[in-house]
Amino acid sequence: MSQEKIQYTQKPQRPLSVLRFGAEQFDMGDSLTILFLLFMVIGVFFLRLDKVDRFVDKQITTAVLPRIIAEPVIVKEDHTVRLMEQLKTSGLWDLPDYGEIPVMIVNNYPIDFHMLEDIGLRKKIFLHTLLPTALLARHEVTLERLRLQSILAKINCSSDQLNFTSTTNEAQQCLWQSYLAADEVGFVKGLCKTYRTTDANELLGRVDSLPVSLILAQGALETSWGRSRFAREGNSIFGMWTWKTKGIVPLKREEGKTHKVKAYDSILDSVRAYQLTLNRLDHYEHLRNLRLETYDSLVLAEGLTLYSQRGSEYVNDIKNVILSNNLQAYDSCTLKGFEGEPAAGEYSKINSTRQAAKASL
Repeated sequence: MSQEKIQYTQKPQRPLSVLRFGAEQFDMGDSLTILFLLFMVIGVFFLRLDKVDRFVDKQITTAVLPRIIAEPVIVKEDHTVRLMEQLKTSGLWDLPDYGEIPVMIVNNYPIDFHMLEDIGLRKKIFLHTLLPTALLARHEVTLERLRLQSILAKINCSSDQLNFTSTTNEAQQCLWQSYLAADEVGFVKGLCKTYRTTDANELLGRVDSLPVSLILAQGALETSWGRSRFAREGNSIFGMWTWKTKGIVPLKREEGKTHKVKAYDSILDSVRAYQLTLNRLDHYEHLRNLRLETYDSLVLAEGLTLYSQRGSEYVNDIKNVILSNNLQAYDSCTLKGFEGEPAAGEYSKINSTRQAAKASL
């Protein structure tokens, strides 16, 4: 990738003695200079905050949640050779067995990726490209879950009766909003809309992440390790259908059918949509119930029989991909520069009555 060199012209500096404060006076030009520098410092400060806020795309109580202390590097490559160079340069080529993964987010697989004949090399590029994106998507949901847990801990109501449909819970006369700040109320309402439930227990059961090995396995299976046309043309890593305008028409779509394969602006958007689909649709209730007990991807795969018309055969294929490629080794990976992100299987399960994670789906 070519890099543009930007040259800056430095203005002559004003003597420091002219900028003294106290009894000595200074002219209007000096005061404007000081104000300009002050606004520059304030502007840089809020710019940094804005970058973090836009990246997480959530309102977060930083006092109780993990903090992002490194910004992602967004990469878009059109050729496989250049992508390999990026993976090697960023430290994503030879990964540690159990370690931190650099936050390099690849926007799309190269247009010529499907032409790579070396299956071992293609698998490595596919996995090491998708890995940090999967970790990031999982981290985003983890932040949502942690904040939801902290909010539920403030509400002095029985979790079995708590419902966010209205201000007053008719059964217990619980004014749940009275326990929360305005931004917390807005956060809860936003989650209810996103995850399509107002039941507190059910919401907590849906706002949860998926093991990285499951994400990698389904992505590999659905794209044939990155070779599919849908992945190449629309960043569709999981082959999900849509009946809206933005999508790719399958070449062998039956006559009279109107579905398309959903297209995305980036691989990250595809992973986010996939994770949300498994977290909120009734088809995957069994998966979410299994997740209450374990984050083992081989167990959770049993909850994907309705993902494909092939049913149990599809589930067996996912398990085979996980086992034959040792994908569960990636479940111990974390993102470099992200404080406090729990590894898969280490989330603290809430067992109290008020904070129980059992979903009544």
